[in-house]
Amino acid sequence: MIAVIHLTSITKSVREPNGQDRALFESLQFRLDAPARSVAILGRSGSGKSTLLRILAGLDVSYHGNYLFNGRPLLKNTQAMARHRLDHIGFITQSYDLLDDRTVEHNVRLGVRDRQAQDTRARACLNMVKLSGYERKRPRQLSGGEAQRVAIARVIAKRPTVVLADEPTGALDEETESSILDLFATLQQRGATFVIATHSERVAARCERRLILDGKTLHELM
Repeated sequence: MIAVIHLTSITKSVREPNGQDRALFESLQFRLDAPARSVAILGRSGSGKSTLLRILAGLDVSYHGNYLFNGRPLLKNTQAMARHRLDHIGFITQSYDLLDDRTVEHNVRLGVRDRQAQDTRARACLNMVKLSGYERKRPRQLSGGEAQRVAIARVIAKRPTVVLADEPTGALDEETESSILDLFATLQQRGATFVIATHSERVAARCERRLILDGKTLHELM
């Protein structure tokens, strides 16, 4: 089986506040198989979960190692990497990355490349995250949990091959978290592959694989 995404020999350092460099990853390996796999990335704060997602998204290229997509290498800072990110990756970040001067519906429409389908799909995705009636609101009018669900709706609207989610339920109550995880499971059945960085054992328990970032590399949890 050819992996959807395969990272090999990833080495990366980060600069600490005291000016010293700290090795974050050393010869890290990551393999994401498809179809319909869900992977939880666990680890303590500062272990590199968010950084790993940014590497997978093609947003962080300050590392040494190899990135393969469907068996083909992708070089950093190339048009091919940018196209890969646009065509195949959906990224739910902890900061949500919503445009404050645009409506909720407009923010979700940004995920839809087919202009003729933008309105219909945006409203359908808002309904999926139980935000019907919020279309004309602005992000500043939303609670943290509502903003998080708008970010989720925007990624769902894009219909990416791989969804990267950084603490996607961190601002949600337990009931809403459960409904969002049910939605993720439905999308997984339709062919989407999820990589979720989380501190939540409830979230991790819903994933098919669980990996932990520990000691600068990834280990599989049984």
